[in-house]
Amino acid sequence: MFKDIDFYKSFLDFLKVKNRAIASNLANAETPFYKRLKVELMKREGDIPLKTTNVRHISNIPQKPFEYKILQDKSGLTGADGNNVNVEREMVDLEKVALKYELVTKFMQGKFSSLEMVIKGTGG
Repeated sequence: MFKDIDFYKSFLDFLKVKNRAIASNLANAETPFYKRLKVELMKREGDIPLKTTNVRHISNIPQKPFEYKILQDKSGLTGADGNNVNVEREMVDLEKVALKYELVTKFMQGKFSSLEMVIKGTGG
């Protein structure tokens, strides 16, 4: 169960960094020669996360399943000032991050609710 929580926490950390990059892009939308930041997940060759249901099962879930890198995006259209931030695209990306964050927190809330039910007992 706690491996699931660690997995969700790692994803939330990734979303936090992505959110900060988008906020930086929006804050610098009119800064001359600013190049937008993007956060990309790093691909892992051959890693397939396996779900385990028993502590004795072998798990190949890495410690940090969501490793990422922050890059400067030098592609896309640039304005006359050399800036390549598209405010509409950033706002859409910001909404995507918010929806993913909400989904993951609901999953985590369900895990904790299940744990609370087990601790308290289901009998009256």
